[in-house]
This record gives sequence, structure tokens and C-alpha cells, in this order.
Amino acid sequence: MMHGFEDETLARARQRLYDSLDEGLFCPCCDQYAKRYRRRIHSGMAWALIKLYRYGDTDWQYLPATRILLGIKSRDDVSLAYWGLIEELQVPREDGGRAGWWHVTQKGEAFILQGLRIPKFAIVYNGERTDFDFTEMVSIHDCLGDKFNLNDLMGGR
Repeated sequence: MMHGFEDETLARARQRLYDSLDEGLFCPCCDQYAKRYRRRIHSGMAWALIKLYRYGDTDWQYLPATRILLGIKSRDDVSLAYWGLIEELQVPREDGGRAGWWHVTQKGEAFILQGLRIPKFAIVYNGERTDFDFTEMVSIHDCLGDKFNLNDLMGGR
């Protein structure tokens, strides 16, 4: 189903798609739903970042195994990459899949230890950060809120 735009030029279809990403629409070319999202960094993500840092500092960690070891149940931790707080090793497996090795970046370490403030919202389209909403900047303390205590989570580190 092409939603009634069969005669539309590719350039016009791309422009209409781009203009409507905040509301979301079905792509007139491939019929996939397309939308730009505002992703918020939240307490669970901050908690996971601290746990990853305490466990492996800024060393590479095999995230699937580390999650199990540390009791991280959510997979929102990889969203920390939108802010550059963690990054994935860009070496594909032989079967073409993702390697699964991640590490806390220097920026992530500064966010935890030095009070670095980051935008509360990342703008994401098609799984990639395209921008930030700079209207609200947050520290790790802001993200943790009253739910967690940074000093307790850091264990005297």
C-alpha cells in the first residue's frame, strides 16, 4: 500500500518524509513507518552506566555477558551511545553480526565522576542520533534523581 502517492517524484517524496518526521508517516517509497523521536536519558540508563564503569572502568566489555553478570535487565544501556557515553567496537563478526564489545568512553567517565552535563534529550531517527535538544542539560545526579545515590553506587570509588 503506497498511501495514494504513486505519481510523486522521489525528491518530493523525500522532502515530504523529512518534513513530517516529527509527527511520523509511512514512507511513500518503501511503506515503512518513519518518525524522529526524542529519547531521554533516564535513571536506569545512568545506573547501568555506573555499573559498567565500576565493573570495567573504560576497558572493552562483552556487553551480553556483562549485563547478566551485573544484573542489567534493560537493553536501554546501548542508548547511552546517543550521548557518546559508551561506544561499540566496530568490528563485525564473521557471520556479519555485531561484535557485542562496548566500553565507557572518556565522556562517560566525565559524566559519572566530574559532573559533566549533557542534553537530556537526543533526537533519533532510524536508530541514529541526528541532533540534541539543548533546552535542558542534566548531570548524572539529575538522571539518578532520588531513586539512586551516586556515592552508594560507586562503592567508595
